Amino acid sequence: MGAVNRTHGKAVCSLLAVWLLALCGTAAGADSPSKLRSEMTKVEKAYVELYNELNADHQFDIICVMQQPTGTRFPVRVCQPRFLVDSTAAAASDRMQSAVSASASASPANAAGPNVGVAATGGAMSGQADKQQAFLQNILAVQQKSPELQALGKQRDELQARYAEATKGK
Repeated sequence: MGAVNRTHGKAVCSLLAVWLLALCGTAAGADSPSKLRSEMTKVEKAYVELYNELNADHQFDIICVMQQPTGTRFPVRVCQPRFLVDSTAAAASDRMQSAVSASASASPANAAGPNVGVAATGGAMSGQADKQQAFLQNILAVQQKSPELQALGKQRDELQARYAEATKGK
């Protein structure tokens, strides 16, 4: 009878130990939002680097920069295709040159100064719909040829789903 209790006791202890390990493993394996966000950032960087290496049309390279949006001290990573970055920079340069030219020819009676507002910003965005569509098609074509790029995309999607689940209701 004593041998049976000892065997039963060992079985209960073993079962308890397995249950505790499973419980601790689940708690330790739970994904924190910050950990998931960090993993997503790493995967996104790897995706962009590999895409840019495989991409033959460099106007469609992806350029990522850290920007500090107005009203916050927290910088965010902003990624855009090269053609859009170049187009936006060229439009800004054109607006500045127009402002300098207008101010040089403005009469002292015009206290408001030259008009270089929103009306002058159309250059960067006009005609970009076709390029945007070509960019998206290029990404798909490059990704279809690369199993590594596809795997990174799937990994990022899985991390995003886990992040959304971890932050649900917060």
